[in-house]
Amino acid sequence: MSTYLTVEDFIALFGEREVLAIAGIGGPNSAGGRQVDRPRMQAAIDRAASLADGHVLARFPQLAQMPAADIPSALKGAVADIARWYLRDETGDAGVKDDVVRKRYEDALAYLRGVQEGRIDLASDAPELAGAADGPVGRVHADMPPSRVAGAMRGWR
Repeated sequence: MSTYLTVEDFIALFGEREVLAIAGIGGPNSAGGRQVDRPRMQAAIDRAASLADGHVLARFPQLAQMPAADIPSALKGAVADIARWYLRDETGDAGVKDDVVRKRYEDALAYLRGVQEGRIDLASDAPELAGAADGPVGRVHADMPPSRVAGAMRGWR
């Protein structure tokens, strides 16, 4: 599985306040205070990364070997938005999933589909991916002679 982002990347994207709200443990008045549940966050990130892998690795297999710091920022953001959706879902409160989070989740899925279908090129953000856009088997090219169908059908009615 690829490493698209770390727990620290996730916290930097959404802020500690939100992360504590959706993945915090402990009470604010406890001895340790409220802390980030890192294993739970990592599980959500891994789940989102697995979903992303299914969409992008066939076209960009090098992503599996790239460190999180080199992952294109748009892809990193999409994985973060999906992980955020998963974390909010785990709280059990349907009201926690507001329209903005839902829209960002849907946009992230659309982005991954766009990468998979070739409408979005990751190589613009990460030049080291430029050679992978055709996928692991490459693209097939052929020189075809002009069709003889028009001449063969001339006079046929």
